[in-house]
Amino acid sequence: MTPYYIEDLRSYYLPPPMIEVEQEIVEYCDYFTVDAKRTELRYKDCVWMHLGFYGNNADTMKKVRQNWRPPIKPVFE
Repeated sequence: MTPYYIEDLRSYYLPPPMIEVEQEIVEYCDYFTVDAKRTELRYKDCVWMHLGFYGNNADTMKKVRQNWRPPIKPVFE
């Protein structure tokens, strides 16, 4: 997949440096911000939240991303 870069909000430099985002976060935010482009604030907000910029625990956010897909149960066995 193509790497996705976003502004590092923790930096005091202007313009802020760009950091690479994990593909797991990109896939999660692609799914939950369906009609938002990757340049829109709603998409960036999702990425920043999962990077832990808002004070979220990184381990908790990782568990959320890993458990967001319901398990597939076969109809016929």
